[in-house]
Amino acid sequence: MSGRRALGALALLLLAWAGFGLWIRSRRAPELPRPAGEVRGAYHVHTRKSDGRGTLDEVVAAARQAGLQFVVISDHNVLAPEDAGWRGGVLVIEASEVSSPYGHIVGLGLPRALTKEERLRDTLGSISALGGAAALAHPLHPKRPFARWSRHDWVGFEVISNDSFWGNTLHGRHLLRALAAVLAFPWDDAQSPLALYRRPDAELARYDALDPAERHPLLCSADAHGWPSYRAAFRAFSMHVPVRLTGDAPEDSARVISALLEGNAACVFDGVAPAWGADLRLDPARDAFTFTAEQAAPSRASYVLLRDGQPFGAARPVPGGARFECGGPCPRGAYRVEARWGGRPWIFTNPAYIE
Repeated sequence: MSGRRALGALALLLLAWAGFGLWIRSRRAPELPRPAGEVRGAYHVHTRKSDGRGTLDEVVAAARQAGLQFVVISDHNVLAPEDAGWRGGVLVIEASEVSSPYGHIVGLGLPRALTKEERLRDTLGSISALGGAAALAHPLHPKRPFARWSRHDWVGFEVISNDSFWGNTLHGRHLLRALAAVLAFPWDDAQSPLALYRRPDAELARYDALDPAERHPLLCSADAHGWPSYRAAFRAFSMHVPVRLTGDAPEDSARVISALLEGNAACVFDGVAPAWGADLRLDPARDAFTFTAEQAAPSRASYVLLRDGQPFGAARPVPGGARFECGGPCPRGAYRVEARWGGRPWIFTNPAYIE
């Protein structure tokens, strides 16, 4: 009798898991064809050259399966320019995540890796001296936060970070989130990392408090190490960059890096709902902002315009997005949009500035 009960209990568990899987699959919007003039990719990826689980070829294969056009490789304290370029239809851009005394920093556009002396003496100054640009990696990570806010000789800011979400899950002992991530993986691998995500309130508050005159670009970081898989991380979210790639690797790499560092890219949670062409624009009369994106099931989308981090204006629906009236000339500030789809974080734009 106990054996029958055990089998019945197992059957119920399997039925519940199947129902959970159907629910997981139902949450995602259908795919959309990629338009010309925009590419998407994973910023901040690790391979076996540091603490990643996969080779560069395995990373490229996963990126191709996830529909990415580029990956930014940023292994710890190393740089392999010989690996850069087009590989299997994916543009590989080499960067380096530098371990500094005051936090981890991604160096972009570097000709070589920093020496140990350069890292320890003056990481930010050394990156600048080599002609590179510095972006803060997971700046509020519970174990490895950035600790030198008095200096402003860095550019990018990782508001979204896979590593921070995982670190916060462990630090807060959010066991249900971890369990949901494990259970979701076989049904839709993109939903596995997404199960750990919440709006990054602390990171956004710190980002919105930055001086708008310095115009730090907002970045979302895959910080992918191959667990649960590279493909899962790449399908969960990506940077959407409005550039056309030519097939010339140095030129294409420069275009992608410039777009990322100039704040022209948008962070899209593709695993929640695909979107293309996310655009926040000040109207010609300078009295309203309009946000639009090509998307599926727009009835499930909602939008908030933030000015210097505070909600501003009421959203009025327009095809593919929303219009936000300023009630007169829009005042000075840094304006960005956060979009949700089905109540879940979905799109984070870079700021548009009025000086």
